[in-house]
Amino acid sequence: MKTLGRLFLPLVVLGGFLIFFACHKESSYSSSANIPPGKMQLSVFLTDGPFNFQKVLVDIKSVQVLVDTCHRFGDPDESSCSLGDGDHHENGDDDHQGDENNGDGDNHDDHGRRSDSCQQWITLQIHPGTYDLMTLRNGTDTLLAASFIPKGKVKQIKIILGTDNSVMVDSVTKPLTICGGKDSVVICLRNESLDSIASNNFHLLVDFNVARSIRVEDSSFCLRPSLRVFSEKHTGSIEGEVGPENGFGLVKAFNSTDTAFALPDGDEEGEFKIRGLNAGTYSVWIQGINGYQDSTITGVQVSIGEETKIGRVTLHK
Repeated sequence: MKTLGRLFLPLVVLGGFLIFFACHKESSYSSSANIPPGKMQLSVFLTDGPFNFQKVLVDIKSVQVLVDTCHRFGDPDESSCSLGDGDHHENGDDDHQGDENNGDGDNHDDHGRRSDSCQQWITLQIHPGTYDLMTLRNGTDTLLAASFIPKGKVKQIKIILGTDNSVMVDSVTKPLTICGGKDSVVICLRNESLDSIASNNFHLLVDFNVARSIRVEDSSFCLRPSLRVFSEKHTGSIEGEVGPENGFGLVKAFNSTDTAFALPDGDEEGEFKIRGLNAGTYSVWIQGINGYQDSTITGVQVSIGEETKIGRVTLHK
């Protein structure tokens, strides 16, 4: 199987001291030698749970994280997460289906005033602009934001969207408005949401689930972002190949608690990869198109920190 590469997105951090490239995540970001005293490094990567669109362009304006400087990574997680008024909430530790609700908290927790004084929102260095989510599939991700932030426990991440959003369907580009005008999404984080790469150096993957994020209302397309965070060290993946070329559509991995999608590469190899899966036994459904029949593989075992390879699946008419 050919290597599933990452997109190259240069991002200058802190006046040009460091240049990060997403294709070298393990090597370029593993060193803690350049991290200033009292700081830690956080890198946020964007990936996609795709659907049958040609393009999905999403305008990302800002990425912020809530840091509790009175605690550290690895300290016990709180049992609940309070959000600010009006924020759209995605749970960062749920399955791919996710729970959605509007937060009505005021960022207070059960640690009282001391915790309030320790918490601060930090805006990360970001390359703002439109990202084509359909290019971020099958194990591909891109560096969205990275910064040195105060040492502490990262409790939430907030992504703020702009208005320059669109989809391409049947080679026609159509506007993608934000449902209800809510332009931000807040995700609560837990210890298992982040990968600790080195001392005071952390990675976070944000999965933008296209299938659940785009809705059709009165023949118009509406965006209500469905996001999920995961770490590669605390989840597993399924990968394989599908053929023949032009005979397959979506791939879905599912069980009673978890569902995720992939859109195989459109070449003769038909590679696909689904990341961020919880441990368990899955069925993998492959959609047949152009006269080819669907196929389902059962009993696919996913383990934490491992890639489960199902080999090549050939569809038949």
